[in-house]
Amino acid sequence: MDTCINNKLPVKELYTCGRMPHKDKLLMQIYADMTGREIKVASSRQALALGSAVFGSLVAGSKLGGYDSIKEAVDHMASCEKMTYIPIPKNVELYNQLFNEYKKLHDYFGRGNNQVMDRLKRKL
Repeated sequence: MDTCINNKLPVKELYTCGRMPHKDKLLMQIYADMTGREIKVASSRQALALGSAVFGSLVAGSKLGGYDSIKEAVDHMASCEKMTYIPIPKNVELYNQLFNEYKKLHDYFGRGNNQVMDRLKRKL
């Protein structure tokens, strides 16, 4: 997400789909806490099939019972659950601290004059 933000592509909303958000609530809460953003859950557990249906409705167009724009198709065919994953502020702060430490380690081992990773690769 940092890459998007650093390139002036703000991340305004996060959505998740498929079975995982319904089956692994702990992991989804961790994702919300790590990103610091609310995560909305698509109602369909078959999001890929729904996406195909949305584009199929565009091919048909309104004259044949479909839709003339993606927005119109999505507004009629897709929805989100009422339940969302809200970041927990104290967890967000902790993940931000951990990520800052990770970035320091990444830079120490992966960039600059420290050649430790190159030496380790050569030994393998």
